Amino acid sequence: MTEWVVEQMRCYPCLDELLSWVRGSGAEAFRAARCLEIVYERDRPLFLKYKSRFLSDGSQVTHRGVRRIYAHLLYRMLEQGEYLPAHEEAERWVQTLCAWSIEPGGKVSELVWYLTILNHLSGQVEWAGDMLRQIVEMNDADRSPGMRALLKRMRKSLK
Repeated sequence: MTEWVVEQMRCYPCLDELLSWVRGSGAEAFRAARCLEIVYERDRPLFLKYKSRFLSDGSQVTHRGVRRIYAHLLYRMLEQGEYLPAHEEAERWVQTLCAWSIEPGGKVSELVWYLTILNHLSGQVEWAGDMLRQIVEMNDADRSPGMRALLKRMRKSLK
């Protein structure tokens, strides 16, 4: 799939259709998000041309697997300095990530990105750290090994 996506992007360098599909709720939304992830990894300049649309569509994503991919890409963009959100944008992301984090049935593979980004943005959004603490406490009842490790790491970063 990776090679096919890369080849298609070389022939048709436009991400508009993929970005439309990721807002869906079925398997095609997940496949489209996975393709965006591949484009990010393999053709960063092409992906970054669509960065503003990617970021503005984030709060509209409903598929949990797509949210995980979005959060992963958002984290990488923040870490690489490819996205430096203004205060209002950072607040919107914190609100979105908090909402995603408290939905029932959240998996560690999702929460790891949501909480890591919340931690990253807590220096910019004053109330993000408090929300992160509350989300960590809420998930304390989940005693899976992966969740325990994630919560332990978050607690250390909050001190």
